[in-house]
Amino acid sequence: MTEDTAELRRRIEAERAELGETAAALAARADVPARAKESGRHAVEQAKASVEQAKVKAAAALEDAKGKAAPVVEQARQKAAPLVEKAAPLVQQAKPLVEQAKVKAAPALDEVRAVARDDERRPKLIAAAVGGVLLGFVVVRRRRKRRVID
Repeated sequence: MTEDTAELRRRIEAERAELGETAAALAARADVPARAKESGRHAVEQAKASVEQAKVKAAAALEDAKGKAAPVVEQARQKAAPLVEKAAPLVQQAKPLVEQAKVKAAPALDEVRAVARDDERRPKLIAAAVGGVLLGFVVVRRRRKRRVID
């Protein structure tokens, strides 16, 4: 009987341990706030990992683009250099011509500006003239009425 008793005690101990683990698992599932907090922490960690991964990919893409663009930029510079060299004397030749054109155009430009100012003044002058005519008409009429009354 001692062997049976010892066997029963081992079984009981094993059952108690298993029941303890099951109870702990059930308690963990029943603790909703703790599960929500853990889920939130997990989501934040995933988001941080995704951001870091995106940063690494963006940096790699930028470096790749710089690497691919460098030869194209250099090629454009090389092709543009002779054109710039050809254009430099032409620019120097054009500077005096531009200055001459400015000098020749200055009187015409001044005249255009004067006409524009006159066009701005014209409505005011017309309004003043019409006002003067009306005022004269009123004065003449009043004088005539006074003569008739006197």
